[in-house]
Amino acid sequence: MTDFKPEPANSLEAQENTYTAKLKHIVPTFLSVTFSSVIGLALFRWRFCIQFLLLDIKEEIWILWIPLIFPWIPITLWLRQRFRVLTFKKEEYRRRFLFQMISWAVMTAMLFVSQAYLTTATGKLQTLSSIKDIDKVEKARYYKFSNFTVAPYYAGAYTDFRTSGKYNQDLNFDIFFVTPILSDTTEQVSSTPKHWYGVKYHEQISNKISDEEKDEKYNTFYNECVEKWNGYDYHSLDHFERKPKSDDRIHFLKAVEARTKQPTDESYIVLNPIQESYDKRNGNKFAWIFGSFAIGFSVLLFALILPGFSETERQRFLLGKKPKQDDLVDMMNYLVPRGDHYVTSIIIDLNIVVFLLMLFSGLDIISPNGKELLDWGANRRTETTGGEYWRLLTSMFLHGGIMHLLLNIFGLVLAAVFVEPKLGRKNYSILYILSGLCGSLASICWYPDTVSVGASGAIFGLYGAILGWFLPTHFQKRASREY
Repeated sequence: MTDFKPEPANSLEAQENTYTAKLKHIVPTFLSVTFSSVIGLALFRWRFCIQFLLLDIKEEIWILWIPLIFPWIPITLWLRQRFRVLTFKKEEYRRRFLFQMISWAVMTAMLFVSQAYLTTATGKLQTLSSIKDIDKVEKARYYKFSNFTVAPYYAGAYTDFRTSGKYNQDLNFDIFFVTPILSDTTEQVSSTPKHWYGVKYHEQISNKISDEEKDEKYNTFYNECVEKWNGYDYHSLDHFERKPKSDDRIHFLKAVEARTKQPTDESYIVLNPIQESYDKRNGNKFAWIFGSFAIGFSVLLFALILPGFSETERQRFLLGKKPKQDDLVDMMNYLVPRGDHYVTSIIIDLNIVVFLLMLFSGLDIISPNGKELLDWGANRRTETTGGEYWRLLTSMFLHGGIMHLLLNIFGLVLAAVFVEPKLGRKNYSILYILSGLCGSLASICWYPDTVSVGASGAIFGLYGAILGWFLPTHFQKRASREY
C-alpha cells in the first residue's frame, strides 16, 4: 500500500506568497482603473450631457460604443504593463492578453449597466395638462398628459433597411410610424405639427435569400405593421419617453418628413409610449453594477492562480524600464509616416480619420445604410455617371462598418510591406490610386444599383503587383529545372 505524502509546507507557502505577490501587483490598479472609469464616465456624462447639455452626443454612443471601446484606454495605459509579471510555459503574449480581455469584460459590463442606469435614473417626469404645455416647461425625458389625442389621418411612416451579423447574414427591417399629438378631439392639424407620437416595429430575416423573397417578406411585414397601427390603442400607456438624440429619433423624423414633405429640426419632439410604470424604470440596474463586478472580479482572482510570477519583471516595472519588444508600440509606430511605410501610414491614417468623422456625424459603426454612404461620397452608377465623377476617388476612403475598415487595413499592411519598399513612394502611390479607380469603375460597370465603398480595389492592385513579380520568377526557375 502506497503511503500518501503531503506536499511540503514550504512549497505551499511559496505558492501562497507568489499568489499574494500577484494580487498586490495587479489588483489595486485593477480596482482603481475599473471604478475610476465607471464613476468618471458617469459624472462626465451627467455633468456635460444631462445637467448642462453642453455635449449633444447620440445615446447609442454612451450606452453601447463607449462601454465597448473606452476600457481599452486604461487597460493599455495602466494594466497591460502590470500583467507582464505573469509567466507561462508557452504562448505568453496570448495568455497575458487573456487577462486584458477579462479586465475589459468586467469594465464593459459595469459600464453597460451603469450608463443604462444613469439614463433612466436621471430622467425626470413632467406631468402636464396638455401637449401645448410641453414647450413651456423645463425639458424632461418623461411626460404624462392629463388629456391628449392623436390625428391618425395625418400619420407617416419610414422604413430603415440595415444588415447585421458577422458576415452581414441578417437583414433588418425597422418601420417607424408617427402621428401628430393634439390637445383634444376638437383640434385639427392646420399647420406643420411639432409634437409626434412614435411607434417602432422590427423584423429580422436572412440576407442570403433572393431579392424576390426579401421583397415578399418585407411586404408581408409592412402590411402586418399597418394593420397593427390602424388598430393601435394610443392611450394604452403609463407615460411617454421623449426620444433623445439617437438613431431612432433620426428615423422617426424621417417618417415625419415623409408625411409633411418638409425638413425637420431640433424643435420637433417625438414621444414614445411606455407601458411600464415610471417608478419601475430603473429595475435592478444599480444592483447589477456591483453584481457584474463581483462576477468578473471572481473570474480574475481565480485566473491569477494559474500563471507563474516573475520578480525580475516586477523590478523592471518598478524601475520604469520598458520591455525590449512591445507589439502594441510597434503597431502604433506603423501609423506614423516614415521609412518604408511612409505612404501606407498616410493611407491608413486617412481611412481612420474619415471613419471617425462618419461615426461622430451619426452613422452606424457596424452597418451604415446605402443612403448614408452616398451622402459621404460612395460610388454608384447613377450618381457617378451623372457627373459626380469624384465618387470614384472618395469611395476608396469610405468603409461600410468597423469590420470592413479593420479587414482592409489588415490586407493593406500585408501587401504594403512588400510593395512600397520595392516600388518607392511615388510609384506605390500611383499604383494604389489607379488600382482603386479601376476597382470603382469595375463596380459601376458590373453592379449598376450597388453602393460601393472601400479600398478593396486598390488593395487587390497591390496583390496583383506581388503576383506580377513572383510568378514570372517562379515559372522561370521551374522551366530552368525542367531543361
